[in-house]
Amino acid sequence: MSALAVISKKSGHKVFGFDIDPNNRILKENGIEVCNELNYDLVDKCDLIVYSSAFNLNFPLIEYAKTKHKKCVCRGEFLASIANKFENVIAVAGSHGKSTVTAMIYNILKVSGEEPSLHVGAFLKYNKKNFEIAGNKYFVTEACEYYENFLFLKSYLGVITNIEEDHIDYFKSFENLKRSFKKFENNCEIIVSKTNLKYKIRNIDKLGRLCFDVFENKKKLMRLKLNVLGIYNVKNALIAIEACRHLNIDLWKIKLGLESFQGLEKRCEKVKSIFSAKVVVDYAHHPTEIKSLLQTSEFLKGKKVCVFQPHTYSRTREFLNEFIQVLTKFDEIFLFKTFPAREGRDPFIEEKLLAGISKTKDCVLFFDENALIKKLNDFNKDDTIFIIGAGDLPEILQSKQIIWR
Repeated sequence: MSALAVISKKSGHKVFGFDIDPNNRILKENGIEVCNELNYDLVDKCDLIVYSSAFNLNFPLIEYAKTKHKKCVCRGEFLASIANKFENVIAVAGSHGKSTVTAMIYNILKVSGEEPSLHVGAFLKYNKKNFEIAGNKYFVTEACEYYENFLFLKSYLGVITNIEEDHIDYFKSFENLKRSFKKFENNCEIIVSKTNLKYKIRNIDKLGRLCFDVFENKKKLMRLKLNVLGIYNVKNALIAIEACRHLNIDLWKIKLGLESFQGLEKRCEKVKSIFSAKVVVDYAHHPTEIKSLLQTSEFLKGKKVCVFQPHTYSRTREFLNEFIQVLTKFDEIFLFKTFPAREGRDPFIEEKLLAGISKTKDCVLFFDENALIKKLNDFNKDDTIFIIGAGDLPEILQSKQIIWR
């Protein structure tokens, strides 16, 4: 949403906003007024209301907008209206890894001189931005499946990183989710997914920078050295290679684009902190993503300390046993109060998660960040603290200058 707001302002429109957190950095930097109170005067000023799926249609500001006969569109429809202005839309969907693959494809096209434009649900490390408006040939966008927002996009190239059960609060079943992805495929001229990858990876070296060979059939095409952490990024890179070959990008340019890719914030990101222990921030909010993070960290010495902030009560409820199973793999486990997003508070789910973990490992649930900070001071330089989740804990710690980039 913040990227769409800034894109709109740079297109010459006046933009105002409502959010639970009015302190979004990129909005402030671009002079976009945001409030966290129900300011109906803002609605009166606007010709178009764009709402996130985090809000339902009976939210007071949206209801008021309708009584004033304001045009209201969801985020996915508004994104599509921007994307339609470009010659070729490249839309990256999937349960995991779509932000990274979106950014990888963008970086490959950028170093290839194609001047792509970008919309992504994370911030690029090198410039702290989640969008870029450049040329009109390519618009590379992350395509979110929640509330089927990605079905508004009509793409030249569609990418599906993977499909796994999630967002069951909306889809109700995994079969419904898969049907939605099939509709997404039908909206794309070309599809790249794990089922049609023709490139293979061999000879992976996990120590230091990730190194591996890329093969087509039995022919070695290149050896890549990625500049990002996370063994799962090997697969992300392979998908990006496949996508860019469909766009007729030369192999040497693909290699240059991937090896110069610096990654995204909150994606297995090492940050500085006041703690003696090393600190890694990761957006993982699904059991599979946490499992992948653990695989990446298996070579680390010292204790692996998990600070997990659940994202929505419905997701914790749906995957309660899976969360318990994967979180108990850490040496030390701390929970931070759930980031509810669009949901009302349900403390019983937090208590069930805490009780499940506590059967095999000591675990503490924190509602106050200051108490958590005090506890994290106990670890030494050989230990690694993983701050995990899609909530606001990293921003809270950053605002208190506990961690910084």
